[in-house]
Amino acid sequence: MEISSNTLSRKRRTTPMNILLLFLTIAGADDAAPRLAVIKAAPAVKLIDQDEKPRRLEDYRGKVVLVSFVFTTCSGTCPATTHRLARVFHDVQKRHGLKEKVEFLSITLDPERDRPEVLKNYRKLYDIESPAWNFLTGSNKQVKDVLSAWGMWARPAANGQLDHPSRVFLVDQRGRIREIYNLDFLRLPWVLQDLQELITER
Repeated sequence: MEISSNTLSRKRRTTPMNILLLFLTIAGADDAAPRLAVIKAAPAVKLIDQDEKPRRLEDYRGKVVLVSFVFTTCSGTCPATTHRLARVFHDVQKRHGLKEKVEFLSITLDPERDRPEVLKNYRKLYDIESPAWNFLTGSNKQVKDVLSAWGMWARPAANGQLDHPSRVFLVDQRGRIREIYNLDFLRLPWVLQDLQELITER
């Protein structure tokens, strides 16, 4: 199981340090340390979306972005990941102050089969036909380069499936990775709390 150092902190939400950080935040202390540490700068993404429109991650500066990696014929973790993200997405769309500042990007792990039209149909399955959530693909080399840069991979498995890690990256408004979720920790209350923290971060 892959768990980031930020995710591990979820099991320590009531520790003395968290209580102290909460007190400092309430008191308005400008130097209170953020709960979500900066992991690293998010790698570049330059692909096309379901409408064949070019998309670059740098175009989302000023927004918080949830970046996932899935493929449409997956019978394993991808449907569960997309379903949980869809719950987050629909909740975000109901919240003034969040919906204007949060975007979703899902990058295919299978560019040979996941062409733009396929991705467009996949969005319909989850009722996420919105400009705030785009599914990206490209040539085999383009996608492979993106996967490598993000520390992702996909290997052939049985029955036409792909073996791959399950990761969702939380990217802040300055283009930095602040959290990496696996499926076990991709929970609506936790993700919403993280989004709200980054939106209000100074």
